Amino acid sequence: MIEVREIDLLLAKSYLKDEKGFSDAKVQQELNRLQFELNTSVLLKNKDGSQSTGKIFEKFRIGAFRWLGAFDGNKFAGIHWHSQNWHANNFESEKKDIMDGNLHADNEEVAIALDNKFKELIKDKFVVNYAYCFPQDQFNLDFRKKLGYVVWAQSNIDGGILHFLKRLPNSKVLSPEEEKQAKIDKLKKQLEELNA
Repeated sequence: MIEVREIDLLLAKSYLKDEKGFSDAKVQQELNRLQFELNTSVLLKNKDGSQSTGKIFEKFRIGAFRWLGAFDGNKFAGIHWHSQNWHANNFESEKKDIMDGNLHADNEEVAIALDNKFKELIKDKFVVNYAYCFPQDQFNLDFRKKLGYVVWAQSNIDGGILHFLKRLPNSKVLSPEEEKQAKIDKLKKQLEELNA
């Protein structure tokens, strides 16, 4: 049985080094990648043509950081990071925005256990759960979509496309059967439109 509990940064680093075989430099590079993006200025364009720019995720660099660790018996099997901070500059709001990332695990089962514990911790306490999907992430965009994330923006970076993800409190994760049926329904609708 996989047990997930809070850990500290030093233990998270030890997972990357001892279990994943990362060098000290690779561990730091992996952790810095997310921090760099949190501090990067982005340009957002609305459909109506209006634009806004700024370091929209910088607030998560100064938020409350938490790490989760997954343990399969005595084996350290995965890590996950998240930060929370105010929503829409409302410093008094009990509901927060969440940013999560640095999901590393021995396998998908462990990654799902980490995500389930994370969702349990933030249940009814957030407005939006943001995340990135880097091209070099261990768990790709399709896996993140299975966890309930949707892509709301993307950017070209070194190595490929960085996807900006979000998950809302009431978002429903589709089962494989529901996902298949949704694709069938979409294709039927497209065929009907072509024949119209």
